[in-house]
Amino acid sequence: MIFNTKPLVPYMTDGDDEVKIEINTPPKSIEISPLGETKPPTDAQPTVSQTPVLTGGIQQAVQQSLLNTDPGNVKFVMGPNGQLIAMHQPPFVWKDFFIGGGIPFALFFIPILILMIGSGLGFDESVYEEIEITKEENSTAYYAEITLGEEEYLGYCNIFVNSQEPDQIDLSCEITGDRDAKIYDRTNDEVVGYYNGDNGTFYFDSGIDYGTQLYLEYDYYKEDGLYMFFQSISELAGFTCCLGLLLSIVFLILGFSQGKPGMGWGGVSALISFPVVSILGLAFMW
Repeated sequence: MIFNTKPLVPYMTDGDDEVKIEINTPPKSIEISPLGETKPPTDAQPTVSQTPVLTGGIQQAVQQSLLNTDPGNVKFVMGPNGQLIAMHQPPFVWKDFFIGGGIPFALFFIPILILMIGSGLGFDESVYEEIEITKEENSTAYYAEITLGEEEYLGYCNIFVNSQEPDQIDLSCEITGDRDAKIYDRTNDEVVGYYNGDNGTFYFDSGIDYGTQLYLEYDYYKEDGLYMFFQSISELAGFTCCLGLLLSIVFLILGFSQGKPGMGWGGVSALISFPVVSILGLAFMW
């Protein structure tokens, strides 16, 4: 608290006992500063600008998983602000590879392998025969005997003149069932004969005398249990090959999208091996 006072000038008037006090100057203002508040300096000091400095220490809580990771599984990429970011790459697992590549490969390779074995055993091969057709005396009718077993079926037949130099005639033999056939005259498409698989009789009469040197060539195949097995595999191979091809594509997409590179590369391997196995299998069976 500051008090500023001026001297007081007393004086007395004549004939009066009253003393008067005159204040020559008005009192100055009193300034009261609250506690804790400092008065700003009268002389302004120059302000010094300082560059902000970022300080810090080494952080000890480092991710242990990153430190313990194989450097080959870490990939560094450039972030949006120019900083390097360490990204963990999923490991290559052989189990996923065999799932992604083994299942599709097995679906289209195993049926082809079975068919290759069956082709080597001759399951799809037919038996070829050639016999002479006998002419009835004083007639234009011809007949022959063909004996097939219970599990043997006629696959092809043809009539020709000479076995040394086969000359075709206007007769055709067409299979009408597993064990039967009909003989047609090509000139008028008329049925002139037949083959009965039940009794083995081959007979025709076209009204034309072809001489005595007519021959019949035919082949037959055997439908036993082994033949039926390989035939079933042959019909199933088309479905399994398509399924294996689709699964290889599915495993390829799932593997790379779900962070399983082993499964993805397995699908790629199966997809690449599909045409190779198909070409080799067909070349072997043909």
